[in-house]
Amino acid sequence: MRLRFDGFEGSPLELKEALRRGRIPPGSLPVLLLVDQALAQLPQDLKAKAELLPLLAELLLFKLRPVAGPEKEEQEEAVVQVLVDLSQAVAFLEERAQARSRVLPVFPPPLPRRLSLPKAALARAALAFRRAVLHLPREELGLREVWGRIRGFLTARRRFSELPLPTWPEKAVGFAALLEAVRLEEVLLFQEAPFAELYVEPRRQVGSPSAELVFGSD
Repeated sequence: MRLRFDGFEGSPLELKEALRRGRIPPGSLPVLLLVDQALAQLPQDLKAKAELLPLLAELLLFKLRPVAGPEKEEQEEAVVQVLVDLSQAVAFLEERAQARSRVLPVFPPPLPRRLSLPKAALARAALAFRRAVLHLPREELGLREVWGRIRGFLTARRRFSELPLPTWPEKAVGFAALLEAVRLEEVLLFQEAPFAELYVEPRRQVGSPSAELVFGSD
């Protein structure tokens, strides 16, 4: 911001320094002219002008206030200080406007669209898995299969834990097969004490015809 009147030309800071050093008498300041020059140099942006309204209001109060007597010099110095503040505010706004002009607006990315597949496509995708499941071999684990596995071990008294039943499902089916064999009087199940080891003992030769017929059909 540049100010100009008879006997001076420069910035508000330079005017303030001239007043402080006494090179310009405070009473000779053309306040109205200085205000008009300051308003003419404000940015054209309406928002920038709105941010300077407090400073301009204070300056106009100084201009309209009646000044008389020894207080006049102090009032004139206050007006110059307002002009200095106004000049600094204008410089700040111009710098900020230039900085904003170099910033490109970035819009947020669009929200992801919900994936909606037609029912026919979902049915075709599920059909491949259904066919794969249908082609899986059926797992055979019945009483007959488990009895055929363990009867060769029942040539003498055996612990239940010694039978070839590695998994819990096989142990459960094997125990059911032994209960059926007990019902048909093929084996004996006993424990030497409560919660003790379970023993299996054959009551007849496992290879006898009756033993073959225990699980002849399910």
